[in-house]
Amino acid sequence: MLLLEIAAQGVRGFAPERGRILFRPGYNVVAGDGAALRRIVAALFHPDRPPDPTLRADGGAAGVVRAGLTLVGDDGVTWRVVRDLAGPCQLQRYDPEKRNFTSVLQDAARIAEVLRAAGVPSPERFDVVLGVAAADFPSRQAPAGLAQAAPVAQARRIAATPVEARRKLDAARAEMEQARDAEKVQGQMDTMQSRLFKLEEMLKSGEQVKERLRAAQAGVAAFAGAEVALASLGDPVVRLAAAIKATVRRDDAMAKVAAERDAQEGSAGGAQSPLVRHPGFLAGVGVGLAALAVGLLTDLRAVALVTIPATGWSAFEGLRWVGRAEASEQVERRSRWLAERERKASELWERETAEIRVVMATLGVPDLAELDDLLGRAREARGNLADAEAGFATWEARAETKDAESERTAVQAEIGVLEGRLTGGAGGYVRDIHSLELEIERLEREVEAGPFETVAVAPEGVPAIAAPRGESLRILMERASADLGLTPGAALRALQPRILQLLPALSGQRLSNFFVDERGNVQVQAGGKLVPGATLGIPERDLCFAVLKVAFLEQGLAAGKSVGVVDDAFAVLHEGSRRALARVLKQLAKGRQIVHGSSDVIFREAADHAA
Repeated sequence: MLLLEIAAQGVRGFAPERGRILFRPGYNVVAGDGAALRRIVAALFHPDRPPDPTLRADGGAAGVVRAGLTLVGDDGVTWRVVRDLAGPCQLQRYDPEKRNFTSVLQDAARIAEVLRAAGVPSPERFDVVLGVAAADFPSRQAPAGLAQAAPVAQARRIAATPVEARRKLDAARAEMEQARDAEKVQGQMDTMQSRLFKLEEMLKSGEQVKERLRAAQAGVAAFAGAEVALASLGDPVVRLAAAIKATVRRDDAMAKVAAERDAQEGSAGGAQSPLVRHPGFLAGVGVGLAALAVGLLTDLRAVALVTIPATGWSAFEGLRWVGRAEASEQVERRSRWLAERERKASELWERETAEIRVVMATLGVPDLAELDDLLGRAREARGNLADAEAGFATWEARAETKDAESERTAVQAEIGVLEGRLTGGAGGYVRDIHSLELEIERLEREVEAGPFETVAVAPEGVPAIAAPRGESLRILMERASADLGLTPGAALRALQPRILQLLPALSGQRLSNFFVDERGNVQVQAGGKLVPGATLGIPERDLCFAVLKVAFLEQGLAAGKSVGVVDDAFAVLHEGSRRALARVLKQLAKGRQIVHGSSDVIFREAADHAA
């Protein structure tokens, strides 16, 4: 649950500017009478209970004492409770489609049930755990002797005078006129709000169009350098395609040359030694010459015949040498042809891609694939810019968008004027016309029949004094722990972290901890000894009470999505203690909501939101 606003009219001690106070999540501090603020919240949280009679003390001549509260429940619904503190109450529900509140209930008991389901705490939890009231502090309690002397107010019936009945009827009729005027103003405001919604949607769509245009312009600007470099190619798409084809041709040619070179591996090749140095040839010639010399110079003429096969062998070796020489020459010619082919392919590729390679070097692009990708992204950015410009031109050409900004300003000003009329007339809240008609009919019948009303009066000359509440620390421990579903001992164990932080700090290390004895009495550890809480002085009991209330407030906020309400209860503490409590309250309100009614500058400085 989250409080959104509180409004009041004619409530004693509570007169906010423009009749209302807005709240936000976190620690909210409201200047003014904190007790009146807490009583108003209690009266609106629990419409089935009678409001505090002190709230109706300043009803004014017309007797208009009205308050309203708007909250977002745990069910996600925005509810508004409007209560005449001297009469009926109604519950309104916010309709998101119509953008206004509609009345749903006027029975106080059923309204209370709906609010409980929406997350409003029970009266007991609000009074004991989630509310911190100055009147509950030990220093504000009445002495026991005075309590026994306080008589109980007796109820008796007194007749309302015709003047009083007529005054109430006139006030109801005046409120009826005010409600009709407010209904007309509300209708005008609904129309204006509907127009404002359409204007804001229109301007929001325009902002989306402008944002798209700005994004497209930024995208084109990112490729500005690339576009300048690519523009030097004339038609970069055609040139890039030609370069890609040239690269493919070169790669194919190089692949074929490499394949042919691989095929030549192992073939005859290399330089041949001269034939006269060939061992086989020289051996044949030498053997032949030797045999011929032997045959001529000796009688062994038959040896000369060896010359024939030896010279034949030399001739055979010569023929083999000639074959190898021819093969080697052919390999060399093929190698020279392949090298020439490779050179021509490279030179052709370099001529065809010279300008492209200059652009790649300028842009720092390593290959044609990345250059092609860069060109594609640049063209896409340019296309997006053209589409964004066309959309912006179309939106700008619409007649209704030309004066939308000035019209929105005028509509907002008109809504402000209408809100001022509503706020000035009824504090922002008016009852619906049907309930006012029923009340006027009832008052008219009472004027005709002479109505009676029952009031509670005390004997003359004797002040009414509230009954004592017992020992404050014990009663607080018992009631708060019971509401949280814990025993006093278990509740004290749950409070230990906060108590051990606050109690020594606020007491100047004089008090250190709390304990509960077997009878449920609260004992305080002071100077290493356990001292009954009831025996402490009033300032020490106030300090202990404040520590327990803050610790229980933390437990109540942690137990569920609720709101803590604090009046100016800590004024009885000294400045250092108030500063420490202000920091703690701000910490407790993180992710939750605490409303603190106080004019103390210490708490206002620590607040997340001050009103």
